[in-house]
Amino acid sequence: MSFMTRRRLEWCLRARGTDLASWPEAERAAALSLLRRSRAAQAALAEALAAEDAPMPDPAALRRMQGVLRRHLAPRPAVVRGIGWGALAACAAAGLYLGVAAADPDPAPDLFASAQTVTFASLDQ
Repeated sequence: MSFMTRRRLEWCLRARGTDLASWPEAERAAALSLLRRSRAAQAALAEALAAEDAPMPDPAALRRMQGVLRRHLAPRPAVVRGIGWGALAACAAAGLYLGVAAADPDPAPDLFASAQTVTFASLDQ
């Protein structure tokens, strides 16, 4: 494996392009090694990528993507929507029940609270 500097990397990016897969094996390995350890080399690659023209859109891929989005974002049948509203109502009822049940005083006395009261009362005397 050959050694690559940032300057050599910048030259290779201008000469060979940003597709590292098309580079010769030795230079690709050296470039990847440099990119792993150098932020300046990463910045040089990012600048080279930003300077390239955007790829042409693929109309067939765009149509496939639109079809998938239409299928997944299509309105749901009324039954499915009803299940969602029913689940929301059940959660609200459960929350209301738990909230009201927690507000009721406990009929059994809390012995720990009584012990604290007694302890603090005896300290005041």
